[in-house]
Amino acid sequence: MSAASCAAVLKEVHSPQPWAIAVSAAVGTLGSALSLRATTVLKGDGAVAGTFDHVAPTAIRELPAVTAYFTGRADLIKHIRELVRGPGLLQRWGSRAARHRPGRSGRLRLVMLWGRGGVGKTALAVRLGQELAGDFPDGQMYVDLRGASGTSPRAPADVLAMLLRDLGVDPAAIPEEIDDRARLFRSRTAGLRLLIVLDNARDEAQVQPLLPGTSTSLVIVTSRARLSGLEGGTSFELGALEPDGAVELLGKIAGFTRVAAEPEAASEIVRACGLLPLAIRIAGARLAGRPGWSLENFARRLANQHRRLGELRVGSLDVRTGITVGYNAQSAFNQRAFVLLALCDAPTFSVLPLQAAMDCTREQAEQSMEDLVEAQMLEWLGHDGAGRSVYRYHDLVRDYAVELLTGDGLAAEERRAALERVVGHCLRLAEDAERRLTPGSHRLTARFPRWSALPDDDCADAEPDALQQLVAEYEFLMCAVRDALDAGLITAASELASLLVAYQDTRALWNDWERTQGPVLEACRSEGDELGMAVCLRDLAVLRRLQGRLSEAEQHGLDALAIFDRLCERAATADCLSNLGWLYRVRGEQDQARVYLERALTVAEDCRIRRTRGWILQMRADLEIDTGAMDTALALLRQSQEVFEDIGERRGLGWTLRIMGDAYREQERYDQALAQYEAAAEIMSAFDDRRGIARILGAIGALRQRMGQTRDAVTQYEVSLTAFRQLGDLQWQAYTLGALADLHTGLGETVKAETYRMEAATLLAGLTGSTSRAHPVRRL
Repeated sequence: MSAASCAAVLKEVHSPQPWAIAVSAAVGTLGSALSLRATTVLKGDGAVAGTFDHVAPTAIRELPAVTAYFTGRADLIKHIRELVRGPGLLQRWGSRAARHRPGRSGRLRLVMLWGRGGVGKTALAVRLGQELAGDFPDGQMYVDLRGASGTSPRAPADVLAMLLRDLGVDPAAIPEEIDDRARLFRSRTAGLRLLIVLDNARDEAQVQPLLPGTSTSLVIVTSRARLSGLEGGTSFELGALEPDGAVELLGKIAGFTRVAAEPEAASEIVRACGLLPLAIRIAGARLAGRPGWSLENFARRLANQHRRLGELRVGSLDVRTGITVGYNAQSAFNQRAFVLLALCDAPTFSVLPLQAAMDCTREQAEQSMEDLVEAQMLEWLGHDGAGRSVYRYHDLVRDYAVELLTGDGLAAEERRAALERVVGHCLRLAEDAERRLTPGSHRLTARFPRWSALPDDDCADAEPDALQQLVAEYEFLMCAVRDALDAGLITAASELASLLVAYQDTRALWNDWERTQGPVLEACRSEGDELGMAVCLRDLAVLRRLQGRLSEAEQHGLDALAIFDRLCERAATADCLSNLGWLYRVRGEQDQARVYLERALTVAEDCRIRRTRGWILQMRADLEIDTGAMDTALALLRQSQEVFEDIGERRGLGWTLRIMGDAYREQERYDQALAQYEAAAEIMSAFDDRRGIARILGAIGALRQRMGQTRDAVTQYEVSLTAFRQLGDLQWQAYTLGALADLHTGLGETVKAETYRMEAATLLAGLTGSTSRAHPVRRL
């Protein structure tokens, strides 16, 4: 069929738009050269000459220049380049055989680069385009789709018209309907080897009509969202730069010599920029424009969360603008969720705090979180121990959320009400876990309202174990104590800090215990909250005893006791009295210890505080072992065991079994002692009770010592000493050092023995509070 005949057929069916399909079929188009030749034939015939008045230029070269500051991504570029060129593609496309190879299975023809604004998607797309340009000689096309630019996204129909004009189609011949334009675009690009960069896409619907119909071309798409609906391609999420690469980028802009002169400040600057390329470019440009500034001074300016975004702006580059675009694209519900997530200054969070802040269903909160992740306003980090998704803000995005939270966008009353719900949620979660850890305890009446999910929330029946939830949410709960204090919610902060003590005691998280209780005590004193003060003093007394700061522990315990007595909270005095009794035993004041433990037992029995009674019976048994009354001790321990088994207090049971092992060891019933230690160790391990496990290790060392297995005993003691050092347990470090000194003396290793003995004496002197007071005779 001649070109003239082809034109006649097209005219007959009144379908001028799909002319390229007929031409391609008639003349067997294999590439741009034959396509242009067909154009000439048709123009000579005259039948459809107007369609080809605008012939495609010899070469389409629309890619922007690669930025001079491009840094990093070398491995990713290499990986994508290999995927595009395909396995075994070593030759260029010069030969006729090579010209048929593009599009074969195994070669990537759609690359999707996605990530948050400012992460360098456009720069990478352009860099890839320039490196691969030689593989696509028919042209390299570039379009900014404006999907996240703060202006209206470009309509696919308008983009198609632009692309068709660039390909030489007469504007007058471009169809009106988008489907017709898309068909014409696919026809016009058939067989061409084009590289097309579609930058800043909004969604799949914007991109789909712009894809060529054959696999001879490569399309690189950039977007903030993962365009999962586009088939046939591979997506690559771009994250922040590595620290070394970030510093390198800063050096390229601000000057390598200047950056090398202040390496620590340079690291602080790129961390303040969240390792985000755009932010680092701005920081570098500001430094370049201020040659008199030191990097240290600029790092201090960026360290201020409330001014950081204002600092990261230069010329037309502005980090805040990019974040604003993403925020403005969200629904009103999602915008409010985005802001309220900044109520607590926690590094990560699950959906639960948002559900409380928004006072909505779990399903609504989860959907909002997913929408924000899709828009790159949040990051998804994986799942926590309770199986829930964990999220975080990027540092600069958090700064933006805090700006909105504290600005005019959210009324102070609404902000406070939301925070109260979040703190109420934290209290309920911590309270449920505390009941799981300490069944049968005395609990004061709650003074701050708890928040619970709506009754019709379908997710309520699928809640994980309360202790699992506490472990997963622990860091958030710690932050909630501080945020409650900052907001003046002193009662809530006091209750939450106290509810966390059971977990902190079990896991030996003494630094965290200190961080919460200290500020809470000061706040309660300032507010004149006597009950809050008493609870905090009681909890701090236990911590100080564990830390070996016995004088402080005694004073805190006596102060708490006096306040509880004054407030007529008799049941609350039981734990104060028992802790004081144990403290006096540590100091070797056995008579005083018995007096306080008897008082504590009376209160616990009168007020029916079963857990406290179980622990006091255990403590009294320990005193009996010290005096050699093993039968009395075992009788008390059996009572303690019965109490703990009855109320389901597994951790207390583990400690009782360990002390039973001590009693059997003293009676030289070694097999029974070892069996008790093993049973106790199993329970301690289940609770991750590191202090309890360390105590069992020491007890087994003592067992080996009694059995005459000296070297095994030394090994066991050294393992337990390492554990006590890691815990910061001065009391048991001292006892273990003393035992090791005795063992090394027996082995004739006098130098090592004396070293251990001197260290033990120093620690014990600190425990007693006086170098003249008798050291306690302590059983290991």
